[in-house]
Amino acid sequence: MELFNLFSFCFVALLIFLAVAIRFALTPAQLEKWALPQGSRTQRAIQWVSSMARPEGAHPRLYWVLFTVAILVATGLRVYQFGGVPAGFNQDGAMAAVDAKALSDYGTDRFGMKFPVQFTAWGYGQMSVLLSYAMVPFIKVFGLTAITARLPMLFASLLGLVALFFLIKDLAGRRAALVLLFFAAINPWHIMQSRWALDCNMFPHMLLIGLFLLNRMNRSPGYLYASMIFFALCMYSYGIAFVTIPLFLLATLVLLLFKRMASWRQLLIASAVYIGLSWPVWLVMVINTLKLSTVQTPFFTAAFFENSVRSKDLLFFADDFWSQLLINVQSLLNVVFLQRPDLPWNALDNYGTIYLCSMPFVWVGLLWSIKEIMTSANKQKQFAYSILMFGFLTGIWAGLVVASVNVNRINIIFYVMIILGGLGIYQTIRWFRCSKYLIAVLYAILLVQFSSHYFGDYADQIGEYYFEDFGKALNYVEDKPFESIYVTVNSQYEGSKNVSEILTLFHHGIDAQYFQGVTNQVEGKTLRPYSEKYRYASMRDLVINPSEQAVYVVNSNEVQYFDPAVFHIEQFPRFSAVIPRNMQN
Repeated sequence: MELFNLFSFCFVALLIFLAVAIRFALTPAQLEKWALPQGSRTQRAIQWVSSMARPEGAHPRLYWVLFTVAILVATGLRVYQFGGVPAGFNQDGAMAAVDAKALSDYGTDRFGMKFPVQFTAWGYGQMSVLLSYAMVPFIKVFGLTAITARLPMLFASLLGLVALFFLIKDLAGRRAALVLLFFAAINPWHIMQSRWALDCNMFPHMLLIGLFLLNRMNRSPGYLYASMIFFALCMYSYGIAFVTIPLFLLATLVLLLFKRMASWRQLLIASAVYIGLSWPVWLVMVINTLKLSTVQTPFFTAAFFENSVRSKDLLFFADDFWSQLLINVQSLLNVVFLQRPDLPWNALDNYGTIYLCSMPFVWVGLLWSIKEIMTSANKQKQFAYSILMFGFLTGIWAGLVVASVNVNRINIIFYVMIILGGLGIYQTIRWFRCSKYLIAVLYAILLVQFSSHYFGDYADQIGEYYFEDFGKALNYVEDKPFESIYVTVNSQYEGSKNVSEILTLFHHGIDAQYFQGVTNQVEGKTLRPYSEKYRYASMRDLVINPSEQAVYVVNSNEVQYFDPAVFHIEQFPRFSAVIPRNMQN
């Protein structure tokens, strides 16, 4: 695969070189200057090559046919084996889903906080809430499952693709929009993030929809005001929004005033929409910065999180500013531009976030965008490319100020990378028409390889990181007539009780008020108190009593503490369910 990546990178670079050569070397003036004899083979060859630089026309219906094909391809890649790949469930996604179930049942998080603006999460850091609130209707109707917890991200991702298409259609025309849509449909980052429930991955979709609406403000001020809704939703999507979205909006405001594209009245209304929707989450930031008391209202709770350590993720609070800045720059280069291996649930080695060979196209798209900003006589086009560049610079800024970014932490930049890469492909095709077939074949090969690996070997391996076997062990014992269940605290690492508990709450669908100790009545049944029924411990610290009406969920190293003659051990294999044999009779 490494050899193919090198070949494809060189192949793309060669295509771009040929496209640029055709665009700038084989001009009509030069052909006339050569004054080749009419009908000569050389002239016909040059005319054929020159014609490749001219975009072809097509019937309007064809574009919508191709649009439908691209959406079907994108949807198929994202719904195939949905809920099963990745297998298991990530601990952060489980937390979002458990809090969503509590919101669905009681209008609180799992701890009983009424309509929180941010979640308590692990207790040492806040967690954004938009994804959980989006899960509520699905969980309310269909119950808590891996599919209902993942559906909001799937729908947000598909909506993001539609917004991407229409943004580029407004920016560079429908041909470019189709190229971008196909490029995004097969994009590794976009496929992977759409298939698991991680709160921060709502951020790039909200930002992109905001960009799409903002770019249409020339049609009606209503688009400007609508865009502010999505920029405000960004604040509820990921904590990084606090150091990125305000700067983006400030730069956009200055640009609108400089270009005289909006009046002060329109900008004040837009600001009012943004502030009116986002002020509760800003209140949380003020409360936690100044260590003020929690604010409760009938509509939301802005909480003080006493044990939060999230501020340490920002460069401004680093112990060694310059050393951390250097680390951040290295992480930014590795993750975004070099696409070096990241966490296995974020990107596949040898494919990266946008396919490794796509970077030359990204640079072509970047240079083309800068050229359009500097030379275009169309004020609206200049504005569109400018906000695209603001988005790119905002992503770079996030990479500089957020500690040691990985793919998740800098996710707002990848839509822009897709756009730049797609624009680069489009310009290459415009300048060198037959390259579209070569590019199509190249990315078809990459898609087949990626899909084969993602739904094949990777699907078999990634379950370890999504606690697939842990979930299977929990599901195996769920219907047993146990009075107590002992769950290992050594699930993710030694002593990871929080992870073990949140996964248990998710897989057993535990009622929030039962978890809080408010009630022991669940679905008409009286249960033992949660703290007595669900116990979290290391098996080596337990005195195991075979006569106790108890079941156990343990990791593979803890099986040794159970006598196979007395206990039935169901292995999965990284975790096991252990049941006294007398409970099986």
